[in-house]
Amino acid sequence: MSCESWTNTKPKSAKYRKGLWSPEEDERLRNHILQHGHSCWSAVPIKAGLQRNGKSCRLRWINYLRPGLKRGGFSPQEKETILALHHLLGNK
Repeated sequence: MSCESWTNTKPKSAKYRKGLWSPEEDERLRNHILQHGHSCWSAVPIKAGLQRNGKSCRLRWINYLRPGLKRGGFSPQEKETILALHHLLGNK
């Protein structure tokens, strides 16, 4: 199914949840995307059984849940690379 067909099936008066994500919601989103992928973000919350909108799910996945997401400070090698590029390019 295309993305458009999923957006047409959502209820018009849908009450989306706002605010903090619960660990259960995080787990549902993580499991769904790892099993099925995320071809259409507006369909993800419907298929995963979440009361969130597609944008909220996309941002949660990209900024917090995706595997391989690095958190914390820069390594010494990364710092050197940043400083060398800044010296070469300036504030561009």
